[in-house]
Amino acid sequence: MGMESFASRVTDKYICLMLLVFPLWTGFDGYAQITRWKFIFFAVTACIWYVLIIFSIFKERSLPRVGHGFAACLGALLLWAALSFILSPYGVSLMGPRYDGLLPMALYILTALGCAAYGSWHDRYAVLLGISVSICCAVAVLQLLGFNPLRLYPEGYDYYGAGIWYNGSFLGTLGNTNLLGAFLCLACPALAFTAALRRGRCLWLLLPAALGAAVTALSRSEAGLVGLAAALLAGIPYYVNLRGRRRAALIVLAAEAALVIAALLAVYAAAPASGTLYELSEILHGRIDGSFGSHRVAIWGEALRLFAERPLLGGGPGTFALRSTLQFSRFVPESGLTFTTVADNAHCEALACLADLGLPGALLYLAAWAMVLRCWLRGRAPAAGTALLSYFVQSLFGIGTCFVLPLTAILCGLTVSEGKNALT
Repeated sequence: MGMESFASRVTDKYICLMLLVFPLWTGFDGYAQITRWKFIFFAVTACIWYVLIIFSIFKERSLPRVGHGFAACLGALLLWAALSFILSPYGVSLMGPRYDGLLPMALYILTALGCAAYGSWHDRYAVLLGISVSICCAVAVLQLLGFNPLRLYPEGYDYYGAGIWYNGSFLGTLGNTNLLGAFLCLACPALAFTAALRRGRCLWLLLPAALGAAVTALSRSEAGLVGLAAALLAGIPYYVNLRGRRRAALIVLAAEAALVIAALLAVYAAAPASGTLYELSEILHGRIDGSFGSHRVAIWGEALRLFAERPLLGGGPGTFALRSTLQFSRFVPESGLTFTTVADNAHCEALACLADLGLPGALLYLAAWAMVLRCWLRGRAPAAGTALLSYFVQSLFGIGTCFVLPLTAILCGLTVSEGKNALT
């Protein structure tokens, strides 16, 4: 068996495991230690995969093939992160306070490069993802009905205690609803696009895609909904163009642009007295408050302040939580509790990179995304690429963690892979 064949088979098995089992893995302590168990699952399986790949390389004496630009960009990003880590004055750990340090970043980058070298998109990946999304959303629906399947909540608690008896909101097998929304906005477009491309044999994938979109809405994951909306708006003309109808795609794109402009004008003219549409209306009128977007505007301001302190090297990987001084407090009359939240994440992956790695690191991060999306626009792995577009838009308002970034890295690698990718 040739090195490439063995490495490709091992990579295929690793991808299948991550798409089917990883989203459902919660560990043994419910939501209390779910971050730790998610990272352990990813790190252990990834390291086993890396060892097998290295064994193949030495045995067959053949180096992997990865697009030079993508590999160089990610390699430079990792080297810059290492330099930022070494020169950081904050005494950061390799792991990082939220599993966002140098070591997790290295694992994500190696995962993307490994999948780019030895992987290629297959429809069965969407099938496996459809199964994991279905089970995850089934758990979420039961929780929304007041049950506690898998005993993820501590005894006596349920979903509706969120913000009253405990801080944060947790649902499904991903934990925090924002992280669940990030996962679903990555998975649902991949499912829906595969169903649209393959039609008959994969049409059932529309069911978990619709269920995932419904759970995203019910959990009020605003960043996830924005990502799904972006996938819908971009995915329709992209699909039409992929089918060889370029003129029709341009017409659809123009119609969507007109619809978005009309919607913004309507919000500008008249908006509710509160809520997301009210905040959008205020922003369109030039009135911006730090509390908008669940305090995201204030948190983004904090990220820019931290960037200004160390604009070249940043604070080091995973140092946002150590450097941020922004806090929010809220008294809950129903329980008599006061919740204090520290802004320990930028709630925008690009800004987090800017604060932690400085301007060069942020530019390399955006350049890597640009390469991935460029491959998608050229027709490589369209289902995976549409999912990544959705996730990238979501990431402008979301948190990058070990819950979803391993899957993002896998899909990035598959999208830029020079292997066989399904286009029709």
